[in-house]
Amino acid sequence: MRAAVLTEYGRPLQLADLPIPVPGAGEALVRVRASGMCQTDLKIAKGFMTTVRLPHVLGHEVAGEVAAVGADVDSALVGSRVTALVDIRCGECEYCRDSTSGYCANLRRLGIEVNGGHAEFLSVPTSNLVLLPESIPFDVASTLPDAVGTTYRAIHTRGRVCPGQTVVIYGLGGLGLSGVQIAAAAGARVIAVARTPERRELAASLGAAVLIDPDQEDLVDSIRGATGGYGADLFIDLVGIEGSVDKAVRSCRKGGRVIVVGYLVPAFEVATYHLLANEVEILGSRSVTREEITQVVRLVADGVLTPVIAEHLPLERVNDAYNRLSEGGITGRPVIVFP
Repeated sequence: MRAAVLTEYGRPLQLADLPIPVPGAGEALVRVRASGMCQTDLKIAKGFMTTVRLPHVLGHEVAGEVAAVGADVDSALVGSRVTALVDIRCGECEYCRDSTSGYCANLRRLGIEVNGGHAEFLSVPTSNLVLLPESIPFDVASTLPDAVGTTYRAIHTRGRVCPGQTVVIYGLGGLGLSGVQIAAAAGARVIAVARTPERRELAASLGAAVLIDPDQEDLVDSIRGATGGYGADLFIDLVGIEGSVDKAVRSCRKGGRVIVVGYLVPAFEVATYHLLANEVEILGSRSVTREEITQVVRLVADGVLTPVIAEHLPLERVNDAYNRLSEGGITGRPVIVFP
C-alpha cells in the first residue's frame, strides 16, 4: 500500500510502499478514503511528541470503509462507512473501568503512538470506529474526530456553554472555524480572533458577530468593549502562543472560563490577581469521546455544522500541503483523498 512516512524529524515525509496491515483480534482493516492534515502533525514531524517512534505514518483524522475484520469481530461490519476516534484506550485501567470516563492510563493515539491514516489502509480497534450516515462524505467525515470533535468538547463539555453567553474563539484554523459554528449553534454570541482577513471574513459568514485582528487592536480592550465592559463568558484558546492565556484570563468576566487547546509554548504565566479576584477558571481540553462525536455526527448530518475543507490533494502532494499549513497559507482543513 502507498503511505507517507516520517523517517526523520524535521525532514519531508517519504512516499513508500508498505505491507497492508493484518487486523488482529478486535480490530478492523479500514480502506482509507480521506485523511485530514493538522497542525499537530507538524509538531510530530518536528519531534515535539516524544512518544512517537520512527518510522511513522501520520494522520489522526481518517474516514473510509471497513475492508476486513480480525478475530472476534462480526463480519457484517465489512463495507461499513466509518471514521475513527483518535484515542485508543486499553480497556483495563481504572479510567477505562469507569464507563463515564474518557481517559486511559495507557493511552495510545491514532497517528501518534500508532500508525495513522496517511496510507491506503489502516488497522484500528473496532471500539474506535464510528459509523457514518451516507449523507456525510468521506472528506468531511475525516475532520470529525479532531477539527470538529475536539472543539465541540472544548466548548460544550469543558466550557459548559449556554445560550446567550459570549464565546471568544482565538485562532481560526480548522478547529477555530468549526468552533465558531459550534458556539453559534449553541446560541452563543461569538467573537472571532485571527490575524488573517480572509479567516475573519469566513468566520463572519459562519456566525461570528464580532471580528478582532489582534495585530491591530488590543485584544483585552476589544473584547471588553464588545461586551459592555464585562468580558467573555468563555474563551477558547486554540493558538497557545506566548501571552495568549494571560490575555484570555484578563478578557473574561467574573466566573468566566478559559479553555486551553493550543500548545505552541511549553508554559504560560497569568495575572494571578485577576484570576482569583474574578474566579476565572483555566481548563485544558483535548480529543473527543464517543458520546461527544455522536453529537457531532448528528449536527453535521443535519446540516447544522459544515466543516471547512480547504482543499483536496493526492498523497503525492502531502509535503507541499504541510509546508503551506506551517506558513499559515491554508484556511480550513486540507484533506488527502484516496481513490
